[in-house]
Amino acid sequence: MRRLFLVLIFFLPVLTLAAVPGQDLDSRARTVADQLRCPVCRGIPIAESPSELARDMMGVIRQKLAEGQSEEEILRYFEDRYGEWILLKPKAKGMNLLVWGLPALLLVGGGIFLAFKISRWSSRSA
Repeated sequence: MRRLFLVLIFFLPVLTLAAVPGQDLDSRARTVADQLRCPVCRGIPIAESPSELARDMMGVIRQKLAEGQSEEEILRYFEDRYGEWILLKPKAKGMNLLVWGLPALLLVGGGIFLAFKISRWSSRSA
C-alpha cells in the first residue's frame, strides 16, 4: 500500500504536466482560429462558427500546431488557399493602407474643414 502511495505521489505531477500541452494546443489553436474568417458564415471567426467547414479548419490548425508550425505559417497556409479575405484583420500594405488610413484622413480633414467654416462664420458675425 505504501509503495502504491509513493508511485501515485511520483506520477501524479508527471500526469498533470502531460495534460498541460493539450490545453496549450487548444488555446493556441483558438488564437489562430480567431484570426480567420469562416468561409461559410463570413462574418465570424472559425473558432465561433458552427459550420462543418470551420470545424475541419480547426482540425487542420490543431494538426499543424502539433507538427510544430508557427501561427504565421498556418495563417499563410490558409491565405494561400482562400486568399487574403480569409484573414479577419487585413495586412496593412498596398490598397489595404487606404482602408487603414482613410478614417484618420477623414477625421483630420473634417476637423480642418470645420475649423475653416467656423472661422469664416465668426469673421462674418463680427
